[in-house]
Amino acid sequence: MDKEYLAAAAKIVDAQATDNPALGVPVDPDVAEFMGAFVEPALDLGDLDDLDDVLGDPETAHGQR
Repeated sequence: MDKEYLAAAAKIVDAQATDNPALGVPVDPDVAEFMGAFVEPALDLGDLDDLDDVLGDPETAHGQR
């Protein structure tokens, strides 16, 4: 979908939600993503531990030997 369509659809959704906050407004997933509805999860400590497996020994990482 093009950016102009997404922006126009987002304005309509915003207007509907503002007019009646209790109303559930169905939104196309592409429009919702354009509006920032989906958040990417941040790294957690487990993800960082997994990086050790990929990068190797932390003592020798980053060119330090």
